[in-house]
Amino acid sequence: MLIKSITMNNFRQFKGKQTLSFSCDSEKNVTVLLGDNTFGKTTILQAFNWCLYGFADFPKDSNPDFLLNLELAEELAGIQQKCEVSVELVLIHKDTEYRISRKRSYIDRAYRSWNTLGDQLTVSYKEQGITKQVRENEEKAIINSILPNSLAGYFFFDTERVSDISTRKDLSDAVRGLLGLAPVENARKHLGERTKSSTAIGHWNSALNSDGDDRAREAQETITNEENRKERLQNEIENAEEELVSLNAQKEKIAEILRDNQSTSELQRKKQSYEEELERQKADLESYNKLFLDFYNNGIIGYLSLPLVDDAEDFLKVANIDDKGIRDMTEASVRDLIKRGRCICGAPIISPSVSDKGNEAYIHILNELKYLRPAHLGTEIQNYKQLVLSEKRSSEQFYPTIDQKYKEIQKLRDSIARLEDEISRIDRSIFGKENMSSYEADMNRIKTAIKGMNEKKERCYRDIGACESAIESARKTYDGLISTSERNQRLIRYIAYAEKVCAWIDETYIEKEQEMRSKLQERVNDIFSKMYHGERRVQIDKQYYITLFAQINGKEVVTGESEGLKRVKNFAFIAGLVDLAKEKATLGNKPSDSISWDNEAYPLVMDAPFSNADQTHIKNISTILPEVANQVIMFVMEKDWQYAEPVIEGRVGKYCKLEKITESYTEIGN
Repeated sequence: MLIKSITMNNFRQFKGKQTLSFSCDSEKNVTVLLGDNTFGKTTILQAFNWCLYGFADFPKDSNPDFLLNLELAEELAGIQQKCEVSVELVLIHKDTEYRISRKRSYIDRAYRSWNTLGDQLTVSYKEQGITKQVRENEEKAIINSILPNSLAGYFFFDTERVSDISTRKDLSDAVRGLLGLAPVENARKHLGERTKSSTAIGHWNSALNSDGDDRAREAQETITNEENRKERLQNEIENAEEELVSLNAQKEKIAEILRDNQSTSELQRKKQSYEEELERQKADLESYNKLFLDFYNNGIIGYLSLPLVDDAEDFLKVANIDDKGIRDMTEASVRDLIKRGRCICGAPIISPSVSDKGNEAYIHILNELKYLRPAHLGTEIQNYKQLVLSEKRSSEQFYPTIDQKYKEIQKLRDSIARLEDEISRIDRSIFGKENMSSYEADMNRIKTAIKGMNEKKERCYRDIGACESAIESARKTYDGLISTSERNQRLIRYIAYAEKVCAWIDETYIEKEQEMRSKLQERVNDIFSKMYHGERRVQIDKQYYITLFAQINGKEVVTGESEGLKRVKNFAFIAGLVDLAKEKATLGNKPSDSISWDNEAYPLVMDAPFSNADQTHIKNISTILPEVANQVIMFVMEKDWQYAEPVIEGRVGKYCKLEKITESYTEIGN
């Protein structure tokens, strides 16, 4: 496909009819349109989209749905006045020249109140020098056969689209379409499955006559149920794979944040550990303080009384007091013995009568009464001295014990102060930085989700195997039961042939798609290495999502992407697609080719392609793009062109320049 020209008539700031022609030379295949911001470069890009597909993406604050030039709308304002906006593209596709024109009519209903009267799309082509009109209502189908709407965003793109291109949800479908795989996939869908009556195989299968045979109907019901279950399981696998792509992307993004903030993460973990230890030590300090106070309250009086006790002991040592009493023996105890008349040793105690003084035992016991309480102070002093001795020993341990407890409390206080200082130091170090603990929690959650999704896929694959076994068994039963009629036999042959074709398509399609994805990755890496001034590797997965890897400490890790690096990566991806599509356009022309892919080489139309790229990347990109694309059309700002011009000048076949007359009027100059 080559674009010869675009003609805009009163389209936004392009007042009147203005034509921009493009170089179609195979060697000088670059057209450069120079213009700064607000000059209309994006408007021209959107003119392509509007002409082909009927939509234009303008900012919401610029009245995006009103395409008529504002100056003209003001000049022609008047009730029932009419005006027309149009864009016409002339292009060559598969050696046929097409002219595609879209017009929109406006009418002023109430002076400066312009309303649209609708769009008109026309498509014509030249055949043997004769212009022929495409029949009404077939225009969209023709345009999509030239450049499908799903692919347009990859070849008419601006700065924002380049940044987002590798995360588009329709990426895999668009790539398959670009590489010519879509028609094969569509053919496979048309043949379909036995359980889908809207497909060819499903239609033949539903036409089989199983009336009167209950076993055949049961077998057919089993096949239908198992096929439906298999389809549900396959959808679950596809959903799981999509979810895995999203989860892995989140995982890599968080891993990148954690790598970039590894020191912060370690400090936050250390802070958390310190805070936990601080809480434990504060609890210990509270307990130690309570024990200290209890011990102090119980022992301080005895300790403070020690000098008095010492004085009492000194006094008692020099006091001349006989201490002949028996410990714990009282006067009442002795008188009880006298009353009983017998000592505890068994000796008789005879109390005195009128004529005598009593026996010897009685006289001896009577003398002992002099030394027993309450009759003798010495006994009381003896008991007091024993009590003082015991209390003194206890009080003498008070100071070393209370001193040890105080040292333990002080040690805890010092440790708490050090922990608080460490936490404050860490807080100052990580002030203003994100809390990595939430990212680490997210990482653990995502890893768990990824594990769950992989386990779900494995279960689905096992269940699909069981479904296929049940289907095969039921199909043999069914085919054997219904093959009695000639009509059924014929339909069974049709189905068998169609299923063989499906098997061949599946095998060939998978093989070719894997081959193309491998070639695409190789091509993109080759182009990326030429564009990027560094050492990184591009990886493309089954969904055609792109990941960048770099060597760090001998290991390949996913790297972060600046806007400039993202731009280079996506340019490499698009250039690789265009280059591979150009190569595949010839596939099938040789007898050795097992299959032909219906694809075409495409041009690249780019608005501000060098935005956010540095000088080196601009030069590298300028070198590669003319080599891989059969036509390059770029709308460039003057500040970026000064770096690209020395490199790409020899490939430029046409220069144009935008001249801004007013805020709502731009002209295309030479």
